[in-house]
Amino acid sequence: MSNFNLKKKNARQSLSFVKDNILSEIGCNLINNKIQYINKNLNTVLTLDESLNDNIHKKAINIQHCSLRDINNYKQFDGIFSNFGLQIPLSLDFNFNLELVIDHLNVNGLFCFNLITSNSMKTIKNIFNEIDDHIYNGAFNRFGPFFDVPEIIENLNKKKLKDIVVSTELLELKYKSLNKLRSDFKTFGIININNDIPKFNKDFYVTTNSVFSKIIEKFNYITVEFEIATFTSWK
Repeated sequence: MSNFNLKKKNARQSLSFVKDNILSEIGCNLINNKIQYINKNLNTVLTLDESLNDNIHKKAINIQHCSLRDINNYKQFDGIFSNFGLQIPLSLDFNFNLELVIDHLNVNGLFCFNLITSNSMKTIKNIFNEIDDHIYNGAFNRFGPFFDVPEIIENLNKKKLKDIVVSTELLELKYKSLNKLRSDFKTFGIININNDIPKFNKDFYVTTNSVFSKIIEKFNYITVEFEIATFTSWK
């Protein structure tokens, strides 16, 4: 995972996945697909994302919602679900925030969550790397945070979670507008979090618009890949 400037933590808390975007919708469906195959009802469930509240499978009976920073105001639950709500917190302090969730799970409680993996946005990252190299003589880490699936599994094992299962879903979104691409990146909450972003440069802006215009003119769209990993585990 990338390194982050924790001094900007408060500002970054406002960067999160909004309720109504395509990743949130798909993520809800992936979590629901997992829940419907478990063998027991979950009497008490906590969601860490508002997008999940109206979309949780009927096996979740009593559903409450809060952000991770308010979780200590609640007791323990039979299930805790996160639809990308842990993407930024786990990047900022993985062990602390993972333990925070686990502490609020009942024994034999279910922990199910989505993360965007490092297999995401490879095409767009390569384009920006080439532009950066041309303008700055070096590339910047402009996108993230992303996670490696084996690393997450290893950390779940270290916390003694059981029956860890992960599935991945690769999406390819096609954009015909750079402005739409920028807008969606902001709502996805996975842009400009890294600490090595350069200051505004007019040449970079002009070059970026020129490169993307030529790509769209030639291929009619720009492909952006997102890989969603859905994890389930039991305490």
